Amino acid sequence: MPNEPHAIVRASDTTAETCEIGAEGLSVSRMLGPEHGAVHLAAATSRLGAGGEVPGHEHPFEESFFMLSGRAVATIADVSYELGEGDFGFAPLGVPHAWSNPFGEAAEWLRVRAPVPRTDGRTASSRIVAGFEAATSGPTVDPKAPHQRFVGHFDDSQVPPPGPIVMPGYRGYGINNVSIRMMVDEFIGAEHHTLFIVQFEPAEVFSAREHFHPFEELYYFTHGAADGIVGGEPCRVEAGDLVFAGVNTTHGFTNAGDVPVRWIEAQAPKPTARHGTLFVHDWPAESPTG
Repeated sequence: MPNEPHAIVRASDTTAETCEIGAEGLSVSRMLGPEHGAVHLAAATSRLGAGGEVPGHEHPFEESFFMLSGRAVATIADVSYELGEGDFGFAPLGVPHAWSNPFGEAAEWLRVRAPVPRTDGRTASSRIVAGFEAATSGPTVDPKAPHQRFVGHFDDSQVPPPGPIVMPGYRGYGINNVSIRMMVDEFIGAEHHTLFIVQFEPAEVFSAREHFHPFEELYYFTHGAADGIVGGEPCRVEAGDLVFAGVNTTHGFTNAGDVPVRWIEAQAPKPTARHGTLFVHDWPAESPTG
């Protein structure tokens, strides 16, 4: 289906690469980019070894992150934080940021960029900022302090009760049995994309009926497994997999097991206030006889 760009990327399909900006101890496993038809979203998992450092740099795009394991110190603009599992954050377009890992084990995080970085060689996708140092310490993220700049924390206690979806672009029962916890959005300054947690409880029918959007989405699965349909093709996805659904690509999921299925989802551009989610069953093709 040429008008439905989509991809299912398994963790085993990726290869760790060294970083291009002179970082020490950093490897990046790219999971989503223009080779998959993405225009607004790029994603990778980053791994910073013990003692590693990413020098101060800036981008002509937004970059968000979610800590998967380990600890690291992130410096964004003029603030630094010690990050651990479940912490998330955001570096605005053109704002310097740096990383360090002064701890005894590797740290790993999901990295999302919006829009997709340019690759024509005429503009830098990452530019070193001279004199911007990576801190080696900082306060931990306080989940009860919403005034913190650029960062926040997610844990199981923040999963709301399941029900019909309530989000910009759509509110209703076409997507049900769902819990959503927003992380990166306009509240902490994101203009080009959103990042949030989605969880489906076990169910016997599709929790998200087949639908499509006027924006791109990615799903990085962290817990459980789901049965889905993406671009008209059935699939089974589980923790470590990434699903990409481009503009107008049909997709829908339900829990495939007896425990909750959870993923980290990103959308770009950000959904409009209305008509952001359209359901296939609401727009059937006309029959040949009219």
